[in-house]
Amino acid sequence: MRRIRQPTPGQIACAVVAAVLMYRYVTQGECTGKQRREKSVTVAWVLDGDTFETAAGERFRLLGIDAPEVAHHDQQEEPYGDESTEWLRQQVGGQTVTLHLGVEETDRYGRTLAWIYTADGTLINRLALSTGQAKLLDRFGLPLDLEPGLRESAATARMQRIGLWASDQ
Repeated sequence: MRRIRQPTPGQIACAVVAAVLMYRYVTQGECTGKQRREKSVTVAWVLDGDTFETAAGERFRLLGIDAPEVAHHDQQEEPYGDESTEWLRQQVGGQTVTLHLGVEETDRYGRTLAWIYTADGTLINRLALSTGQAKLLDRFGLPLDLEPGLRESAATARMQRIGLWASDQ
């Protein structure tokens, strides 16, 4: 009778990684740009470094980043909040932008979640990371096609100590 060979720890690890990647690919609707729903809007007001509003009152939150908060309600401004807000205002204020909506359409505050592209195709979410205007927010997952570039942009800004990383001790 022939004995079945037990898998090595390395083979088990490879199988687990392959299963996780397959699960992520199948369950994450943002794997390719073709699957994303798009919407064009004109930015009327920039509320902070990762949130803006249209003249119709629709609020949008940039995915994959977390910009410092500005002072609002009873919350104090976080360091670099005003600078991050002004940077986003200069990038998209008054412009028509293309949004690639997230898998989860809204957050707990009712904001529509999106990846934002300018008319020339610049991904503002990634640019915010590469210029140190925001930190990478990956706890909800990142699209497979964008993840490497987002991680690289965030790491480069942190290593170069630019933007909000300039005063990081």
